[in-house]
Amino acid sequence: MNSLLRKILVVCLMLGLFHVAPAFGTATGLNNIPTTDVVPKDVLVFQYYGNFANDSGPDHFLGFKYGPFKNVEIGLDGRVFPTEDYREEFAAAQGKVRFELSEKLAVAGGIANLGDHDRAGREFPYAVLSYDLGLFRAHFGGTIQKDNEGFFGGIDKTVKLFERDFTLRSDLIQVNDGDDVIASIGFVCDLGHNLLLESWMSFPSASEQADVLTMKLDFVIRF
Repeated sequence: MNSLLRKILVVCLMLGLFHVAPAFGTATGLNNIPTTDVVPKDVLVFQYYGNFANDSGPDHFLGFKYGPFKNVEIGLDGRVFPTEDYREEFAAAQGKVRFELSEKLAVAGGIANLGDHDRAGREFPYAVLSYDLGLFRAHFGGTIQKDNEGFFGGIDKTVKLFERDFTLRSDLIQVNDGDDVIASIGFVCDLGHNLLLESWMSFPSASEQADVLTMKLDFVIRF
């Protein structure tokens, strides 16, 4: 595991063990795009996720995100458990600021992929708008990532399933400098005990890219 990521995760885990209290949170993005959602103030979310495709072995990641102030989110994640297909370890940081314009409308700006360009890719600066239409929430934004500028959008809807929140979500993002897109559909399920399960399928339009299944487990802590 990347040494910096390991040290930060250990420190955060130790803090969490001594300050854990019930907390309920939601994902702060859809499947492959950011939204205006942020981690609430003084909430820490540990994350594991893996990508699984037919033409390669699993790709594993660990990370965390934290709300140091209201409407501000910071985070760090990176690849762990290198495999034959994914040998390069890396860590990348991200940050986001949210601005509430009304009860239904919010905008946010942020940047992701702050790290080693060769391993994590170029920085991903973005702006996004979210609007609650009642029947569902809609999200639309864009990025000026170098050599990969494009737009993205998506929708999500939260319902009750066995008295717990269950969110259906779908999104679409332009990639390869607007020449291709990645579409996805998935869900977020509240498992109880401060655990959330996220899962989605991604469908790249580029013919040489395989469909990818992503599984993510979130552990939510409030200080």
